[in-house]
Amino acid sequence: MPVPVDDLLPHVERPSRYLGLEVNSIHAGADGPSPALRAALVFPDLYEVGMAHLGTRILYGLGNLVDRVRVERVFLPAPDMLDLLEEKNLPLFTLESRTPVGECGLVGVTLQSELTYTNILTVLKASKIPLMARERSRNNPIILGGGPCGFNPEPLAEFFDLFFLGEGEKAWPEILEALAFLGEKGVNREGKIRELKKMDGIYDPSDFEPRYDENGRLKGVDRIREGRALARAVSPRLEGGYPRGCFIVPFSQPVHDRVNIEVTRGCTRGCRFCNAGMVYRPVRERSAQSVLEIAHDALESTGQDDLALTSLSIGDYSCLDEVLETLMDRYEKDRVSLSLPSMRIGGLTPSVARQILRVRRTGFTIAPEAGTERLRRVINKDFTDEEILQTARWVFGHGWDGLKLYFMIGLPSETDEDLKGIASLAGKIARESPPRSKVTVNLSPFVPKPHTPFQWAAQAPEPEMKRRLDLVRENLRGPGLQVRWGRTDQALLEAVLSRGGRRLSRTIRAAWEKGAVMEGWSEHFRMDLWREAFRETGVTAQEEAERERDEDEVFPWDHIPSGVSRGFLLREYRKSLAGETTPDCREERCLSCGACPPEGKNAAPPLRKTEDVPERTQEEENNQVPEPDPVARRLRFVFQKTGDLRFLGHLELVKLLERALKRAGIPLAFSGGFSPKPKLTLALSLPTGAEGAGELMDLELSGTLSPKEVIERISGHLPPGIDLLRGWKVPLEGEALNSRVASITYRAVLPSPRPGLGETVREFFARESLPVRRVRKGKEKVVDLKEFLLSLSATDDQTLDFTLALAGEEGTAKPSEVLRLLLDLDEEALVDVRLVRTSMALRMDSGGALFRTALARIWD
Repeated sequence: MPVPVDDLLPHVERPSRYLGLEVNSIHAGADGPSPALRAALVFPDLYEVGMAHLGTRILYGLGNLVDRVRVERVFLPAPDMLDLLEEKNLPLFTLESRTPVGECGLVGVTLQSELTYTNILTVLKASKIPLMARERSRNNPIILGGGPCGFNPEPLAEFFDLFFLGEGEKAWPEILEALAFLGEKGVNREGKIRELKKMDGIYDPSDFEPRYDENGRLKGVDRIREGRALARAVSPRLEGGYPRGCFIVPFSQPVHDRVNIEVTRGCTRGCRFCNAGMVYRPVRERSAQSVLEIAHDALESTGQDDLALTSLSIGDYSCLDEVLETLMDRYEKDRVSLSLPSMRIGGLTPSVARQILRVRRTGFTIAPEAGTERLRRVINKDFTDEEILQTARWVFGHGWDGLKLYFMIGLPSETDEDLKGIASLAGKIARESPPRSKVTVNLSPFVPKPHTPFQWAAQAPEPEMKRRLDLVRENLRGPGLQVRWGRTDQALLEAVLSRGGRRLSRTIRAAWEKGAVMEGWSEHFRMDLWREAFRETGVTAQEEAERERDEDEVFPWDHIPSGVSRGFLLREYRKSLAGETTPDCREERCLSCGACPPEGKNAAPPLRKTEDVPERTQEEENNQVPEPDPVARRLRFVFQKTGDLRFLGHLELVKLLERALKRAGIPLAFSGGFSPKPKLTLALSLPTGAEGAGELMDLELSGTLSPKEVIERISGHLPPGIDLLRGWKVPLEGEALNSRVASITYRAVLPSPRPGLGETVREFFARESLPVRRVRKGKEKVVDLKEFLLSLSATDDQTLDFTLALAGEEGTAKPSEVLRLLLDLDEEALVDVRLVRTSMALRMDSGGALFRTALARIWD
């Protein structure tokens, strides 16, 4: 039975997180057969974080290609929704069908960050699923975890039935197909788990037991139940397209709102702090043809205007120059910009930069990580201060007005001279930058991670970490410099959890029971709760984080295969202490890290050849700011926003319309400058939760399509609830849309009848004045609604119609002000009123003639 979500949406701050109606989301037909398996794909953070995660999108798309299987998304609800679910005794639900998560056969959870561990418990509780794996019965779903943190799953071992180790493109569909088949055969929960354990990448923590010495120190993790050897699942190639489900167009803006295409996986640069650079070896590349095909499908089906090529080191992608030039030749006219999020020092070449600059200047980031060349050799990032300065000069010289620099604080062997080197290097860049430009320095406390050379390293004590941050901040002063830094207490917690063992399951639960949740969000983070949990469960957090490990120490994750051998990691750790660097194995010989199969050693594609970044040429100096498109036609449309899409906010609606128009191939005119925007205007934003029967939109086009042609083209690209009703041409130099609106008419349907409503309305409208208080920027002002209220009537004891005038600088009255004053409603009662903006009246000429948009009966 679907969860009645519609009753909850008016009461939450951002209801678009829970609609599940996005373009390209996958829904089973109401009359279709029930799936043999419904799987919940959980990202344990808010919607806007999870929808930026490419891995979740890929698994969603691939899973829904499996016959008889439905994969549906679940995200951590925001606190207001969690409170409502608990108050109403309702379970957490999937977005697509609003099925209770506990009724799914499989719950797959992304383990992306240690700071989401308590979020996972929140999701389980909200889903009414027992927290502990041993407490689950035959009627509960199988809980499967996977992702980067899955390479040390031990702190979560008590909560999960199974973990998946490695890469899921091949294995995920096989897991779903197996569970669907077993379910149809009537195999019980325990039998399904036994069958899954026969697959590569599946780890059952109950098959292993930690062994401790008399002092409580881990001595080993022993297999207590027979089974096949653990193996990491690896996708042999990066080829083939992305399925449609990868291209969901979110309603609520993700933290990174763009199309992401993974062009390489793995990295052999060998940064000694980088977990991903170790566990995702060997290096595999996607062919140029495959990247171009995915880009075509993605942009055509989403209408997005920002495309990112993702990689751990994008500058090493051998096809980068070819791909960039082809993409920009194809999509420059559509104002599609390119982002390269992981460009290393030395990877930026003139040809790459020229392509990036063709549409808009996206943000530019350099990650020196350490402030001196000595410390950069320790972490195996062997480039000089001058190379960093040269790159920064080039960036500012080509029109960027902002640059981000990323550094770590607390790296092994770090001294105060290294810290002062951060301030010195950033200061030189800021002094050489143009006036009004900004250099943002981001300081992140170092966290040692499993399966890296620094898994043996100590984390600096928290008071010392704070001193080092203060030292850098004190020296980072001057015009154009901005400093941001991570929290040292969050870094301490992350260090404890990342290198922790199975005993930490008790600590995680204790902290969660005290209220710890959303640890990755500073406004929710509560280290005091964790300190209490550490004390109660006997964990000495500082010692666990600050202690340098012995070379022969047993780690909780030693039995988990990551592909890279412990011997290789130890050799790298010793070289770091000696200040020695290790070359990329694609430049020299194989380093025997263990990641490549014997037949595949050094089979990765060669590193991309780079060249020095030259000074800016005179031709580039003369390059002017891009001009706006010439406008050929201006069209005005009446449209409606109804049903569940009434819960979209104004900016969400604008973005939805922009992308639908691009998907439909409407030739929008764009503004000029380095961040061009389509020329689209909506008249007067609707309150979130209100429907609109006669909304107005102006479009400026670079082509000469008629209103009828625009409506025909876009009709198949709008989600249910958004419809263009009619349109007409307006003068190019005409008055702005908002300035022509003369009045607005609303209909309000109350949640229950109010006997005598008509008499109440007549008495109210007959008053000489209707004063309301407004507070703006801390100042209170009394406004008379009588100046705005043109008409007010009661259709029956439950329905009101009223028209509000627009009065110059004063604007107009809010519908909520009218309803609150008329009916004496508080904020909680107001959200249960169904509000429809039925029409708007436009001044059509200087003589004052009015045109009123059509009234549509959408409330029946």
